[in-house]
Amino acid sequence: MDDLITEFIAETREMLQALERGLVAWERDPGDRERLSEIFRFVHTVKGNCGFFDLPRLEALAHAAEDALGEVRAGKRTIGRGLVDAVLAVLDRIGEMVEAIAAGEDISGGDDSDLIARLAERDPEPVAAQPVQAPVKAAAAREPFRSVRLPTSLVDRVMSGVSDMILVRNELERQLRHSDGDPALLANFGRLSSLLSEMQSAMARVRMQPIGTLLDSYQRMVRDLAAELGKDIVVEIESGQVELDREMIELLRDPLLHVIRNAIDHGIETPAERQAAGKRPQGRLMLSARQTGNEIRIAILDDGRGIDATQVVARAIERGVVTAEQAARMEPGQQLMLICEPGLSTAREVTAISGRGVGMDVVRASIERIGGKLRIASTPGEGTRFLLDVPLTLSIVPAITVEVGGQVFAMPRSYVREIVRNGRDVEVDPIGGVRHVRVRGELYPCVGLGAIFGLESRSDPDRQVLVMVKMIDGSVFALCIDDIADHCDLVIRPVAPQVINTGLYVGVAQLNDGRPALMLDPFGVSQLGGIASDKQARLVSEPVAQADARDLAMMIVFAGLDGMRRAVPLDSVERLIEVPMTEIGRGNPAHIVFEGAIVLLHGLAVQPGGESIDVLVLAHQGRRLAYATAGAVDTADVDLGTVTVETGRRLALLDGQSIELLELDRLLQAQPTCRLPGDDAWTNAFLRPLVESAGYRVVDQSNPADLEIRLDAGRADSLVIGDDGLAVAKDDAAALQAALRLASLRRAS
Repeated sequence: MDDLITEFIAETREMLQALERGLVAWERDPGDRERLSEIFRFVHTVKGNCGFFDLPRLEALAHAAEDALGEVRAGKRTIGRGLVDAVLAVLDRIGEMVEAIAAGEDISGGDDSDLIARLAERDPEPVAAQPVQAPVKAAAAREPFRSVRLPTSLVDRVMSGVSDMILVRNELERQLRHSDGDPALLANFGRLSSLLSEMQSAMARVRMQPIGTLLDSYQRMVRDLAAELGKDIVVEIESGQVELDREMIELLRDPLLHVIRNAIDHGIETPAERQAAGKRPQGRLMLSARQTGNEIRIAILDDGRGIDATQVVARAIERGVVTAEQAARMEPGQQLMLICEPGLSTAREVTAISGRGVGMDVVRASIERIGGKLRIASTPGEGTRFLLDVPLTLSIVPAITVEVGGQVFAMPRSYVREIVRNGRDVEVDPIGGVRHVRVRGELYPCVGLGAIFGLESRSDPDRQVLVMVKMIDGSVFALCIDDIADHCDLVIRPVAPQVINTGLYVGVAQLNDGRPALMLDPFGVSQLGGIASDKQARLVSEPVAQADARDLAMMIVFAGLDGMRRAVPLDSVERLIEVPMTEIGRGNPAHIVFEGAIVLLHGLAVQPGGESIDVLVLAHQGRRLAYATAGAVDTADVDLGTVTVETGRRLALLDGQSIELLELDRLLQAQPTCRLPGDDAWTNAFLRPLVESAGYRVVDQSNPADLEIRLDAGRADSLVIGDDGLAVAKDDAAALQAALRLASLRRAS
């Protein structure tokens, strides 16, 4: 019976949320008979469930609401605000009692006659409703959606188990690279690795929830708050099929609530004010969500009075947040972001809802803490737009790991603008008691990670690395560390509240070698390092004399094994790894094993010296490739206006010297292709991994290929490799691999 009660509580919660959204929408469009029927069915289901579990008080409330809605359905009663208010009040009372049941409390006592009486009251100025009739054309039958309700703790445990398996897979991959490389074993491992990745992706989807459920939950709040303030506001929601990690949804709930309340209280005018301004009496609030890559962009737009940037600046100067000279150097977007400073508000009066200058700073900090960005745009008299860019999930975060004093920490990659090393392009200036660094003429505050944690640096001060951290409003500060350990995707797990309360960490991750690494909170690090706020980091930068009209692109710059300097776009670089020479697969071209897959290795025209080389793993058009380097990997802005192809290569100028820009499309085309005899389970599970491990890219039957594998017409258990007609037994992995290697050598010659 306990399981049934738990199921009843969960189902009733979902129904109550759906009822609230439906009632608010129905009030806006009383003629929507289909929505009225849907609301009636929901209330009827709630009543039936209460009767089954012998909850007479709940059943009586639901029955009274059902009777009132039934009269509307039959055309015996008209729709008005009073009826909707009464039904919503009944739903609130039912929700309170359901939560009491969940807490093990007795709900048998209490009097609900006042709510039942409100349902019987008639609205003085109702809107006529038509009797609900059966639709003329029945909707097309759809396949029933099958679902199962699981406790979130169970989902978290399964996700944690999958993450642990991924770590074990990574360690097994490292060990296999040092083994004799048995082809069958490598093929099975590649298949296992692929299955684990698919499972991890599927479990991540289990954690996802439609963001529409979050946005829809604000409709009731907007309705009630607008009525309290004497305003008429319609809410428009566009969320499509966008889904977000459920943990992210909970973290976004309060920041979005604050922005929406501000829009209702201070943004949208009263009907009389809107008419005087030449607007329609009814205000408009739009909530939308769109997926852009691996981020979700949430927009809150209103057509209210807008925010006057000059008033914001004046109030900021009055409060001492900025000086007049600093404000004059700001762009309009930066001036609007000043409303996120603590204690700053342009509201003419303080209300019970907002206006105290408390909240927007918390909104900004909350969005920043989860790796998101906040932007504000506004036109006085026309409205305001808040844009929030947040990652899809908090559970798996692209990150870099940094070393200082022998300790390893992690940092979200979304904060990293570039990585530079102390050298001739970096100067150190102490300003106002805070260390600053000048990088390519720009001045930035500098925070030493070792000094914050009391760790003694183990590297030469002249060789320390600067991580240029970019905050959500575009401000930048330098984080001084010993070295970059790795670029990787980390599974972030919660830590004890005592650790989180320090303000320096957002969670803990387990590295591939099993060691834990705390994930840094850049905002907390900057605060403890003596930078008052990310605004101060922006203000300390010296103004640029004139706008830079160059077409700059951020690139990773490195030296090739042949001594030539090369560059590749930063967003194409997935990882910088060290590969022992013994783990480089020879062939034409060579290859390495990365995350359980064969990746072609370019840039080996010159035989490298030493026991290992640094390799850049690149991602382009959904495919991976690798490029060998001679070290000295750095970042730089390359002026694309200097690019020339007259030499047969794509060259650009950097610091007065030529640099070659890698043409990733051409490198991908250089990979040899292979056409398989079919697309059955055996081919995909056994033959395809062997072909790909030999450096071939598999293409379908409609495309030309450098190598074709056919079924032997004379023997069903044999394959024919290439035009030479080399026959190999289907189940002989070693012979197949040798035949593929021979085909590669013949092609190279």
